[in-house]
Amino acid sequence: MPERAHQLTGISINILAIPSYYFRGSLVHAIVTPRQLAHLLRVVKLEDLPRKAIAIIMKTDKYVPISDFYAGRSIFITGGTGFLGIVLIEKLLYGCPDIGNIYILVREKKGVSPAERVKNLVNSPVFERLKTDKPENLKKIIPVIGDLTELNLGISTQDLQILYDEVSVVFHLAATIKFNEPLSVAVKINVGGTEEVIKLCQNMKNIEVFVYMSTIFSNTDHERKTIVEKLYPSPKHMDEVYRMIEENDPKETFSPEVLCGRPNTYTFTKALAENIVAEKRGSLPTVMIRPSVVTPVKDEPAKGWIANWMGPTPILTLLAKGWVRGLYGENEFTFEIIPVDYVVNMTIIAAARQNRSKVLSIYHSCSTADNPLTVLNAKINYLKESSKHNFNELPFPGLIFTTSNWLLFIIAFIFQTIPAYLGDLVLYLSGRPIRYIKMLKKLELCVSTLKYFSSRCWAMKASRAQELIGTLNEQDKKKFPCNPRDINWEEYMATYFNGVNKYLINRSS
Repeated sequence: MPERAHQLTGISINILAIPSYYFRGSLVHAIVTPRQLAHLLRVVKLEDLPRKAIAIIMKTDKYVPISDFYAGRSIFITGGTGFLGIVLIEKLLYGCPDIGNIYILVREKKGVSPAERVKNLVNSPVFERLKTDKPENLKKIIPVIGDLTELNLGISTQDLQILYDEVSVVFHLAATIKFNEPLSVAVKINVGGTEEVIKLCQNMKNIEVFVYMSTIFSNTDHERKTIVEKLYPSPKHMDEVYRMIEENDPKETFSPEVLCGRPNTYTFTKALAENIVAEKRGSLPTVMIRPSVVTPVKDEPAKGWIANWMGPTPILTLLAKGWVRGLYGENEFTFEIIPVDYVVNMTIIAAARQNRSKVLSIYHSCSTADNPLTVLNAKINYLKESSKHNFNELPFPGLIFTTSNWLLFIIAFIFQTIPAYLGDLVLYLSGRPIRYIKMLKKLELCVSTLKYFSSRCWAMKASRAQELIGTLNEQDKKKFPCNPRDINWEEYMATYFNGVNKYLINRSS
């Protein structure tokens, strides 16, 4: 920020020229335009002012690039080894090259040490361009051993002090995303873990913004048809939630009625966590991002990259193979997805533009609000690409959407169950392992898990997100693309298919 000092009648006046969006929530002596400042310097009796040194903030229209906000600032990330986290780390290191260190919370998982997990992270295809263009930035990734479920996140006293002294921005992405997670486990991770991250932030000397990653489906229930960028009331008081856990078997599957209209413990605990963030953050500058279903990379860092089989990916894959012939729903229902790079870019932008505001800023990263994709068009475009690669195992893959359970049963029996038994019979007679019936059982579980969402349609609004995008100059819009209006769905569904084929199917084979 440019600074000029004026010496008048022995009194020092510091004039800071800073962009107007820095002022939200700031306490300053005065905010003036250049013309007002000139007038002030002509007529004010400085000896009458109560202080010997005054700060005058001169409002300017100077644009500060997003990457400049991160220059020299160190970051702490939870969930850095997950799908979103990997792309976020790469984009920060590549798109904001002057960033400080990036500390990531890592625990041992399935016998893999934290150091090994970080090594595996860097070996991801996502980091190929960083290794080629800016390999020195990989040294900025620093693992912090800990666990989201423990007090102080299980971080050592020495590492805690480093975070307290150095970190300015915190991204809390970590969560359990299993729909059927026992309520006690989901609460401990998604709610308790969030509380611990907030406590950590409040001890940081230089904290500028805390970013909480929620989900747009945390506030979808039987009655609410429109979801806007605001904080919704908590579905239950936490005392009542803990009482539910004590009185019920942790392995019990809770119904939407018990979970206040939420279909699973994931969306229920994310709704609880949103309110914990609002309640516990105090004066901590906070941003909340609500993405819809996060899907493969659209553009960069690795086009089509996808890390797992979550969400609609298994159903789309089996659709292309010809094994899915009927689903509950209607052709015009929206297919609410958003590319992972769009979510990450929105997150980076929102953090940079929070400007120490005391207002809880909530932004939706979704497609329905500005560029809706129907399930019919998603099906058509996905099959269009898969047919070019002769991907199908059964002839003439196709899909019917219907709200008739009887029709679904008949379609499944004729076009899915019978071919599966015949296929396994051929495999058995030829001495090969049978697999098709087992595959159908997994498909049935996946379809039943997602039925709540595929059988409903909500109006997702994202006006505040569009306002935020509108503050960017053209260079930052190109550098951090996140506007769903720019997505060509025919091209993207082709990218989706090719990404699954390249990064999931071919990798596993």
